[in-house]
Amino acid sequence: MDYPLNQRDWQIISKLPPEIASLADRYPSEILNTADSWDEEPFPNGYIPESIEVYCGDEEVVFIIDGLLDFYQPTTIGRNSTSLTVMIDSNFAYIEIEGKEILNKLGGVVLPDIVNYPSEVLTEIAGELS
Repeated sequence: MDYPLNQRDWQIISKLPPEIASLADRYPSEILNTADSWDEEPFPNGYIPESIEVYCGDEEVVFIIDGLLDFYQPTTIGRNSTSLTVMIDSNFAYIEIEGKEILNKLGGVVLPDIVNYPSEVLTEIAGELS
């Protein structure tokens, strides 16, 4: 969700490289989140997250808790989000805008193996349609 940036936000954004900061008018929340996380260290090798959240634009599409898929929302057909955000344990770990990596603090995060069997996905989709 877009919101107007205030003077404090612009001060935070100003520490980013100009090519990233220049995206703030079109992607204010993503760029402000990038700026807030810019100086954070990447996750250490072998880090096992408690929670992983994935957003396409402002829509949450995946939520994993303790290595188990808790929520999965297929993106709307025909919707092509121009931003992707990954949060690890409530920290912004990866942000991509228009296909370009803007922030990557994933470091040594161990991502869980998520296995979905087609029959389970079809059952879930059928349940949502009824």
